[in-house]
Amino acid sequence: MVMAEQKSEILVADDEATFRETFTKVLEEEGFAVTPVCDGREATEAILKQPYAVAILDIQMPGSDGISVLREITAVRPQTRVIMVTAYGTVEMAVEAIKLGACDYVMKPVNFDEMLTKIRQHLRFVELEAENRKLREELNERFDISHIIGATQVMKQVFETIRKVAPTRSSVLITGDSGTGKELVARAIHALSATSSGRFIPINCSAIPETLLESELFGHKRGSFTSAFEDKKGLFETARGGTLFLDEIGHMPMGCQVKLLRAVEQRQVLPVGATTPIEVNLRLIAATNRDLAKEIQEGRFREDLFYRLNVVGIHLPLLRERREDIPLLVRHFVKKCNAEMGKHCTGVSDDVMQMLVDHEWRGNIRELQNVIERAIIFAEGETLELEDIGFTRAGEAAPRPGQEDLQSLVKAYEKEQVCRALNQHDWDKTETARALGIGVSSLYRKIDELGIVNRRERARKNGP
Repeated sequence: MVMAEQKSEILVADDEATFRETFTKVLEEEGFAVTPVCDGREATEAILKQPYAVAILDIQMPGSDGISVLREITAVRPQTRVIMVTAYGTVEMAVEAIKLGACDYVMKPVNFDEMLTKIRQHLRFVELEAENRKLREELNERFDISHIIGATQVMKQVFETIRKVAPTRSSVLITGDSGTGKELVARAIHALSATSSGRFIPINCSAIPETLLESELFGHKRGSFTSAFEDKKGLFETARGGTLFLDEIGHMPMGCQVKLLRAVEQRQVLPVGATTPIEVNLRLIAATNRDLAKEIQEGRFREDLFYRLNVVGIHLPLLRERREDIPLLVRHFVKKCNAEMGKHCTGVSDDVMQMLVDHEWRGNIRELQNVIERAIIFAEGETLELEDIGFTRAGEAAPRPGQEDLQSLVKAYEKEQVCRALNQHDWDKTETARALGIGVSSLYRKIDELGIVNRRERARKNGP
């Protein structure tokens, strides 16, 4: 059975019977579902009963005029697009209607073709707005606190801090070893913040050469250096209205730290080669796996910048420091891998669970996720056993026969694909990450892990 496409609901409120009836017929012939009413009271009642995509209101109507109905719509159905229609309009009346929330103002006699064009434009806007809301809801659902797994006291404190700091505009510094989930916490803060409708842009400060980092962060003007062939927006400007996540901030060179401090203090950036600063309004979150207090003592990190970034600090513990959470994480990763791979693994055996709980997990949560993912790929049965996990009795991961060769092949193929995408997009990290379907931070990590080098950039630096 094929379901009929849902018709767009349109309200037509006009006391002039000829216009109302004729225009209703035109709209219905175009496939719209129309509710015609003859006065303001009926229009208000209709609005209270159901939502409309578009409302067409005559300004002069008995009972309650179009302006009063417009106020009611703005209050109870703010997503409805309102077109005001009148035969006695003035500039002042049009300005008032637009100020109150009307999207269009049309004088009679109405050209039906032009009105249909306007309605379709407004319906497209309604569709795009609904799509954007759905995307934001999906992102918020994906990155809210419920997707950070943990029931230990230390994780409960992390959750409480996230809930309290997220609605504010304060800078946050997340600390913890690699693989403890720093970016996931940053995304959760963004999803619960006032800037959640904006973009979340991550950048790995350790994966970008010092000569390029300033341009990546603050942008540059055409001709400001040899390879600056056109103006480029920096990530501060791109993330305006959203959140900028500076991962591995402890690796940032001192020269960039000075400019970052100015950007944080003054909320404006100066692109390389520019003379006029650009105002930026965004949420800044930083993360590091380094001991910044030690870095400050040894002169590698600015103390004033540390205090600017560390308005609120969140520390993520090592996985072996919260072993009680490991069973929860295992179940989460099994479920996640089942969904992504179309597998039907029911879980792990008791022996496997005990071994996972006892393991040292030097790579923290990321290592645990990789172990579960690899085990599900190779497992023959529904329950993961010791031979599927590939651990020895000493608790170390042991490669399967031929596994090292397979991993080498997979790594080589991955490197080839990433290099090809980078070259296709002229080493534009944002476009490359989008083409590969991964985050920009993940792309920088891949470049670092796979040892990928921009040979053209190296050749430019070294000269002929």
